[in-house]
Amino acid sequence: MRLFTRLALLVVSLIVLLAVPAAWMARKTVTRILNVGLSSEIDTALKSGVSRARDQYQCLSRGLADSLGVWVAEAAGQGGRSEGVARAGAEGAARAAAEGVVLTTAADVLRAVAGPAGARLPGTQAVLKLPDGTIRVLRSAPSDTTTDTAGVPPSGYPPPRTADATRTLADGSVLTVRCPTSQAWRSDARAISSAFQMVRGQQYLRKELERSFWLPFLGLYAVSIPVALLVAGSLARGLLVPVQRLVHATHEVGAGNWNVRVPITGRDEINRLGEQFNDMVWRLDAQSRRLVELETMAGWREMARALAHEVRNPLTPIQLTVEEMRERYRGDDLEYAALLDKCSGIVFRQVESLRNVVARFRDFSRPVEPRFALVDLNALAADVGALQRDLHVELDLAPDLGTIRADDDQLRQLLMNLARNAQTATAGCESPRLRLATRAAGDNVVLEVEDNGPGIPAEERERVFEPYRSGSAGGLGLGLALVKGIVLAHGGSVRVEEGRLGGARLCVELRRDPEAKHD
Repeated sequence: MRLFTRLALLVVSLIVLLAVPAAWMARKTVTRILNVGLSSEIDTALKSGVSRARDQYQCLSRGLADSLGVWVAEAAGQGGRSEGVARAGAEGAARAAAEGVVLTTAADVLRAVAGPAGARLPGTQAVLKLPDGTIRVLRSAPSDTTTDTAGVPPSGYPPPRTADATRTLADGSVLTVRCPTSQAWRSDARAISSAFQMVRGQQYLRKELERSFWLPFLGLYAVSIPVALLVAGSLARGLLVPVQRLVHATHEVGAGNWNVRVPITGRDEINRLGEQFNDMVWRLDAQSRRLVELETMAGWREMARALAHEVRNPLTPIQLTVEEMRERYRGDDLEYAALLDKCSGIVFRQVESLRNVVARFRDFSRPVEPRFALVDLNALAADVGALQRDLHVELDLAPDLGTIRADDDQLRQLLMNLARNAQTATAGCESPRLRLATRAAGDNVVLEVEDNGPGIPAEERERVFEPYRSGSAGGLGLGLALVKGIVLAHGGSVRVEEGRLGGARLCVELRRDPEAKHD
């Protein structure tokens, strides 16, 4: 499975794993809230409140009806139509009202209202409807009891403002009285009724309420998962692109391409890994090049050793044979004797020259084994520069260079060889110049040797350190090869550049401590 797919699945899994407990907790919370708001105790309490308000209203209505019945009975007694009631007085009237005996007429009512009994007529509003349909208002309601509309609930079910009581008289007239309910009762009734209706509506819509929670919740997660996938994709690309670059670079290195490098675009762990990869490739490339150079140098040394051996062996017999030929000549031919002496001298000189060549080959063939000690490179460069009589020497030495661990004799030989090459290269110049410079380069130091000679063509710079490639007539081409051997033995590198003086510049880079371990 690809890493991108794994990251996407990981993000989705995290969302789902977080959603499940969140949904469970949310459902529990919503259910608990609904249970608290729609509990049976609240429903029972609201029902009890509604019943109590209804009972209060019915009690008020019954009291008003009883009072109206008593008053009608009294009105009948005052009119003389119910002698039993008149004799019994108030108690008889109450009993007559309780027994439902109504002998009062509209005339009795009108007479009683006009008399002292009119003040005892119950209710704040009284209306008498005569048999012919005529309505007589016996008592008008006060304005504050007819205009009270405050607090009417929007549900359209306000509590009744008045309690009514009606009596049908003996002549067919209908007496109706009304008594207003109290403002406090109406407010309580409205509140209880509204709460009761709301609870009943919520109970009816309980499932709808739960769905109204779950649908947005699921919709939110349905939207969040694609968004999370997009974010995960963006993050994954930011993570995978450097990884893919590392994979490609590793493949290229495995194929032998040591010039590949990973682009660095940030300072996170992946980019730091890329930096380490680039540094590792650079070090491996440098080590590989150094191994190749060491192997090449070892091959050249082996060939020089074999050549020195093959050349040195016949030199002594040649010299001895020529000496014996000259010594055994006893003739009197003076001209031949002179020629023999001359030829033998030439042979002796050439044999000596060959011996010098053999010695140089023998020296080159020996492996360089430095004896490391602390060396002041600036002092060594100044000493070598002071020995150059035929060159104008310029010193550009870093004052804070410090010391390095190296072989003083081998570095001196290196500088002498480079100075000798500079002297050879500037032989035809009007004012030959030699520049010796040192500078620090991190954990390394750099030694620069530059002249104002004709320089070295760019296509020849990589091959000048090969043996037997001499730029001067009569040279063996071992000077720069010896220089490179010394540099490689010190774990350094040497290269040829174009100098600022117009000639060649050889840059020798050495470690401060070749024996120290490097990561």
